[in-house]
Amino acid sequence: MLTLVILIIFSSLMVWAAYSDLTRLTLSNKLCLATAALYPAYLLTLYLEGHALPLQDILIALAVAAVIFIVCAVFFALNVMGGGDVKLIPVVALWAGTAHILDFLLITSLIGGLFALVIIVINRFKTSKYYKSSVNINLSMAEKKESVVPYGVGIAIGGLYVAYQLFVALDLNVI
Repeated sequence: MLTLVILIIFSSLMVWAAYSDLTRLTLSNKLCLATAALYPAYLLTLYLEGHALPLQDILIALAVAAVIFIVCAVFFALNVMGGGDVKLIPVVALWAGTAHILDFLLITSLIGGLFALVIIVINRFKTSKYYKSSVNINLSMAEKKESVVPYGVGIAIGGLYVAYQLFVALDLNVI
């Protein structure tokens, strides 16, 4: 049952990530650290409840998460990704493990891409001759804010998918 509690906390952290990125365009270090720190507790509860993962799977998941972090760090250096995204994606990839990593990355990419598309359409509409704004704002700040994609929503939805898959794998029959 402790594993179930940890999965609920992980899911709550994913909801926090989506809300935080939607409202403030930020994924805090505390969020990323809490998600990362919860993973060893998850592994421990799996072990104590007789559902331990093979060490090989854990090591491969760590290696995959490290590679994802390096790729994301390069994107950050190229100013393509935000710092919070760079930290949260590999942490959730660690949770996804070898069994769910491709699904997680696909869901995250699709939802993130959908958000990017919506933002592009909104920005195109705002720059069209049919859009009239009565608010006098600093255009350089507005342009910068409007081009930011809350990619944390895609990461969070991918993370919720991972949490669901991990819950299903437990087969607790609690309902």
